[in-house]
Amino acid sequence: MVFLLVFLNISLTESSLMNVRTRALAFAGAAAIGFVAAGALAAPALAAGSTDLSLTLSGTTLAATTSGKLATASVTNKGTETATGIVITFDLSDLDTDVVSVPSPDEEACEQDGSKFTCGVVDLKPGQNADLPFVLIRVGDGEPGSVTATVAHEGEDPEAGNNKATAKVNISDTTGPDLTVLAPDVPIEEGGIGTVAPGEQAELFYRVANFGDEAVHGLKLTIQLPEHVTFVEQEDGCEYDADNRKATCGYDFGLIPADEDSNTEDELYSLADFVNLIKVAEDAPAPAVLDGGVVSAEGIVLEKQPEVAAQRITAAALPEGVEGGSAKDVDESDNTDEFSVHVAKAGGGGGGGELPVTGVQAGLIGGVGLLVVAGGGTMLLMARRRRVVLAVPDDEKPTA
Repeated sequence: MVFLLVFLNISLTESSLMNVRTRALAFAGAAAIGFVAAGALAAPALAAGSTDLSLTLSGTTLAATTSGKLATASVTNKGTETATGIVITFDLSDLDTDVVSVPSPDEEACEQDGSKFTCGVVDLKPGQNADLPFVLIRVGDGEPGSVTATVAHEGEDPEAGNNKATAKVNISDTTGPDLTVLAPDVPIEEGGIGTVAPGEQAELFYRVANFGDEAVHGLKLTIQLPEHVTFVEQEDGCEYDADNRKATCGYDFGLIPADEDSNTEDELYSLADFVNLIKVAEDAPAPAVLDGGVVSAEGIVLEKQPEVAAQRITAAALPEGVEGGSAKDVDESDNTDEFSVHVAKAGGGGGGGELPVTGVQAGLIGGVGLLVVAGGGTMLLMARRRRVVLAVPDDEKPTA
């Protein structure tokens, strides 16, 4: 599977709150969402044709003592035509910003108007999904209130009822880890989401971060691929179903809270990137958007000998006499993210093609250098981040 892990330091401590927007965009790089220039924002005009955009909000609960986290506005084009001129408007009028503040996700792509800001988003083809993470920063105590987001586009929308979502912002009265997952559609290309031809391979990226106030000492990841898509190789430590479309993997490294991840010289991390090599079947429908892909993350905490917890964050295995159990996540609404695989017209080629598997160097170039936010001048290369650790298993087993 050429499983690549990229660990990145991220911090939301008080001293780095001025950089929280930059850090949020870096985390959002895995979502492959693009912005349009702020000057291009205008009230969407009705145009010929219609398509159904659906909007949901997740990740709006903060751990008891955390300084901030990312929430996510997810937009899906459920129609049959490309949605153009898409804008998302955030309404903070029911949010007490003296308790939790929400900075604009992107100063260049969003326009502020009192308690509202509107962000332009790149076009979405039928079946495409885009995640727009936004930052919640705790600045006081009390009841925060709620956030409302609305999506609109240039065409008519036959199901306007799913264009608006309101989510209560909560500050939990308990401590704990808070895992957040982002999994963009496949394949990621410069300029947005590309296509992969039937019979060819592509890379599935996903990212897991801990925005809680307690560490996890291990991870359990479940990756479900869409129909007609399979894993290229199987990794030791993962279990696969009979169709080779579902993998359940356990990892004995941990993730500390983002608030604690301020030392760039240590081996403790609050965020990890993953990539799987996947293949689209030769008889897959094309052109098509294969949905049904899901990535889920669950944290594991030590149930015995808690005094060794800090030393086990980066361990390859738990010490003798130590057992792991499922961590109670502060906000389970953002532990799962869906993705789709976009298949090119048969015989027309795709944006991906067969990917050579030549070890760590190929993984570094293809896995890190291509993980970008595409569109509107907002391009963040993960290779620009300050710390990268690669772990490529030696005992992978080809499946084909």
